[in-house]
Amino acid sequence: MLVLFFACGSDTATNQTPGTGEEVIFSMDSFAINLEYTLTVKDTNIIISNAPNVKINFNCSTNADSVNSFVHFRLSVADSSSVFLDTINNHISKLNNTFVFQSIASGLSIVRFYIQASRVNNEPCFITLTNIKISTN
Repeated sequence: MLVLFFACGSDTATNQTPGTGEEVIFSMDSFAINLEYTLTVKDTNIIISNAPNVKINFNCSTNADSVNSFVHFRLSVADSSSVFLDTINNHISKLNNTFVFQSIASGLSIVRFYIQASRVNNEPCFITLTNIKISTN
């Protein structure tokens, strides 16, 4: 067996990939509520420095139906004096989806995820944000 490898150009040029211009600076597998009580709220603060332009991607899934249970998420990007992005999604029909948000912020930003779930009766309820990625561009 004979195997030949051919390359053109220098090693520097051959090994470069153009990329998307985005750099993932934070990622989280999931952020979730599996409701055991009547009302549960969770939030998290992610502090990002030296990233004036942030892009936030994640998937949301839930089994809430707005009759037996209610869920929503809120996402905000702010610094110590200004809010650059503040969005809430409480439309049950739109929650099972992929979301992308972009924000032009300052050099030091606080990205906050907030999720809430409540239920009327003993029906199981959950909301999950998965594949969370914050990148700069």
